[in-house]
Amino acid sequence: MQAKWIKKSLCLLLCLGMATAAIAQGDTSSVLDRVQNVDDPELSELIRVAIENKSKLHRLDQIETMELIRKVTLSYTQIKLFDQQIAEVSRKIEARTGPAEIRYDLTLAKTELEAKLATELVNLREVMSIIPKHAFDKKPIKSLSSWVLLRVLDQGVYVLDTLPPFHTYWGRQRYKSLGLRSEKGALDYVREQLKDPNNLPIRIDLYHVAKMSNAVKNLRGKVVSLIREANCQMEAEVSMKLIDWIAAGKSKFFIRNGTISTLHGGGDALMRPDGASRSIATGVVEPNDLDQHILWRLMHPSNVPLKIWIEHDQISTKLARHTTDRVRAIAKDLGISEVVEAERILVESVPETAFLGRWQAMTKGDVQTIDIQPTGACAFVLSSGSKPIRGGMSVPGRWFLTPKEIFMDIKDKRIYRGHLDKEGKLVVVKIEIIPRGTFSLAVRHPTVFKKVY
Repeated sequence: MQAKWIKKSLCLLLCLGMATAAIAQGDTSSVLDRVQNVDDPELSELIRVAIENKSKLHRLDQIETMELIRKVTLSYTQIKLFDQQIAEVSRKIEARTGPAEIRYDLTLAKTELEAKLATELVNLREVMSIIPKHAFDKKPIKSLSSWVLLRVLDQGVYVLDTLPPFHTYWGRQRYKSLGLRSEKGALDYVREQLKDPNNLPIRIDLYHVAKMSNAVKNLRGKVVSLIREANCQMEAEVSMKLIDWIAAGKSKFFIRNGTISTLHGGGDALMRPDGASRSIATGVVEPNDLDQHILWRLMHPSNVPLKIWIEHDQISTKLARHTTDRVRAIAKDLGISEVVEAERILVESVPETAFLGRWQAMTKGDVQTIDIQPTGACAFVLSSGSKPIRGGMSVPGRWFLTPKEIFMDIKDKRIYRGHLDKEGKLVVVKIEIIPRGTFSLAVRHPTVFKKVY
């Protein structure tokens, strides 16, 4: 009986309120005007969005448009009614007057109204073809205001800020290092980012290798807790990124006859850390660009911990020492000295003339012949069926030397690495360069070539 009395009272109050409003507005506009126009800005926007969304699915005729407007209007009216009813019941509950039984019935009535409101909101979303946002929803990169990377390591957490403009392609992205921090230090930084509304929406990526799975799950849980405490869950995305491409070997710089060269994954489109328009790529390193190549190595979140080998010949010892010093100094400036090593390796160089000339394949492979010219150019004749370039074609490319090897690039998404065996034959293998500057084998079986002139 009490619950029925409460519902009747609420309905009477709402009806009286509506009647009063109607009398007050009776001389403001005619019924025809009110039918022809939607004065309520919120309802007007709902109708506009509904028509726009439905029109993307198919062209609406007049009957469909009128039916859509009817459904949106009725649903909107019902939702507003539920809002008023819930507000009135909440006011009565907060007043804390009357018997406990009435308060209990009011609470039940409010719960019932909230359930009806949720159902009506679902109906309106379906009518309007709207997929609602939800907590920790994936955010379009263009919508982000900040993007934090946390590289989880045995030694701590390497914290990086992504610098705008943000890119989907990792090779075009730039970062700011916040250094290697304790887990608490990394969480403190996340907490500070969440305090500033200008940093929202925010994306937080946690990079890790397989052995750190438990540690990264634990850290993710703490990051999520911070976001909930800051009430930013609708404006935040948190994801874990497994690094599964790390290959054996070291990231290398090669120095031959005073010239530095290196390898980079990502082709010719890598953004320089300083943001300059010209990019960095595999091949010879300009003397003034050495720091940029080192920075790019150390500021990619998947690259650390990293050991850099500086492979050099005898006459390049001084430059190799300088390069080693720069790696260590930059790692210190970035705050990651604990997870970066640099080592010089002296190698006896192979004369350039030993590589020059025309080479004919002796074993099966993607390449029939290689012509290595003294100008730094080369030409490949590919075998039939080679991909992505059709076999039988002569494909131009460029080459550069390390102290003991030759690297050749014909822009077919791979690099060809060659060395001379004990008999003077050229052994070539196709490699794929990964972001840290080392490589994995794209073709496991090398092709052996003999020099024909």
